[in-house]
Amino acid sequence: MKKKFILLSFILCLTLIITGCWNSRELNTLGIATVIGIDWEDEKILVTIEVINPRPVKAMLEAKPADLVLYVQGRGDTIFDALRNISLKFDRRIFVSQNKIFIFGEEFAKKGFINHIDVLQRDHEFRETAYMLVAKEKKATDIMGVHEAVEEILGMYMEDIVENKKFNPKGVDVNLSEYLKYYYDSGRQPILGVVDRKEKNVIKKVDTHEGKKEYELVIEGCSIFNKEKLSGYLNGEETRALNFVRNEVKGGVIEFPTPVKNIDHYSTPTPSVKDSSSTISTLNRDKSVFEIIKSKTKSDVEIENGKFILKTKVKMRGMLGDVTGDIDVSNEEAIKLIEESCSKQVKEEIESTIKKVQKKYKTDVFAFGTLVHRKYPKEWHRISSDWNNIFSQADVQVEVETNIIRTGLVNTSTNKIKGE
Repeated sequence: MKKKFILLSFILCLTLIITGCWNSRELNTLGIATVIGIDWEDEKILVTIEVINPRPVKAMLEAKPADLVLYVQGRGDTIFDALRNISLKFDRRIFVSQNKIFIFGEEFAKKGFINHIDVLQRDHEFRETAYMLVAKEKKATDIMGVHEAVEEILGMYMEDIVENKKFNPKGVDVNLSEYLKYYYDSGRQPILGVVDRKEKNVIKKVDTHEGKKEYELVIEGCSIFNKEKLSGYLNGEETRALNFVRNEVKGGVIEFPTPVKNIDHYSTPTPSVKDSSSTISTLNRDKSVFEIIKSKTKSDVEIENGKFILKTKVKMRGMLGDVTGDIDVSNEEAIKLIEESCSKQVKEEIESTIKKVQKKYKTDVFAFGTLVHRKYPKEWHRISSDWNNIFSQADVQVEVETNIIRTGLVNTSTNKIKGE
C-alpha cells in the first residue's frame, strides 16, 4: 500500500512539471508560409514569401484568389538574415513549417546555392519534403503571384502540379532531402524541377479587359546541376527519357508514328470516310498514343577493352489510348508493328537525351556512376574524381520492349466505316 501511495505521489508531481505547451504560439501571431522564393538582387539575397491571409469564413468564401494571400519580402546577406528582416515590416512571425515549395531564381541557381541553404536543413521548422524548383530564365518573384487554377493557394496549387508526375513524367519531383542526397552522391549529379511563366491564350469573358495579358505557370522539364551550380535544362520529352533511365516512370503517354509497313495487309478492309483525314494517312503523318500502365527499367554498366558501356533496358506494359491511320488493331501482326514503333520512339528519345547530356553538359544525372561504384568498387576509387569526363565519352546501349495488353473498346480507327 505504501509503495502504491509513493508511486501515485510521484505521478502527480510529474503532471505538475510536464503539463502545458511550453513553446506554444497562437495562430493569430503567425504568418503561415506556403511558397518561398529566393533571388539575388543588388548583391543581397532577396527572400519572397507567400503568406496566407487569414479572414473570417464568410469573407474567405467571397474572396478572390489574390485576396487569400499576401507577399512579403526581406533582404540580407544570408537566407536566415533575410527571413528575420521581414519582421521589420511585417507584423507576424513567419511560420515555415507549412511551406510546400522553394523557388530559386535562375541567377541564384547559376551562382550555386549550396552554401546558402544550410538553414533549410539546420532549422527545425523547415520541411525537408518541400519541393525545389528553378525559375527558368526568370526570378522567383516573376513566378509568384501567377495563379490560374481551381486550388486557390499558390503553394498547394504548385505542389499538386509537381505531384502530377505520376500521370505525366515530363517533370521531376525533387524535394530538399532528395536534392541533398544527390549532391552528396559522387555517382550522380543533382536535378531539380523547372517552373516557367508563359502567356496564356485568353478566352474572352464579359469582364475581361481588352489588351490585358494573362499568364499561367508550367512545371515541365528539369534543370541539370554540376554539383551546386546550374548547368542547363532538359525539355519535357528529354525529362521523360531521363525518368525512364532512372526508373521513375509510373504512368504517362507516348506519342509515336502509326506504322505503315505493309499497310494493305494489316489495314481494315472497310473503306475510309470521304474527308480530308483520309488523304494524309498515306503520308505517314498519323500518330498513335500508348498509355503506360507499368514501366520498369534496369540499368547496368560494363567495361570492355577499358571503355565503359552504359546499358539501359526498359519494359513497358500499357494500352492503346489513341489510334490514327488505316490499321486494324485486332490483327496480331499489326499490334506487333505498333509495339515496335512505340519502342523505337522511346529508344530514340533515351539515346538522344543521354548523348545530349554527355556532350553538352558532361555531367552524370542518370546515376550510372552509382552503378559503377557498386559493381566495380576498386575501379571507382581510382576514377571517381574524373567520372563526369569518363561518362561523357562512354558508349550507350538502349533496349525498349513494349507490351500492349489492351486496345480499348474498338478495333478500328475512327476514320473508318465498319461493315461496308
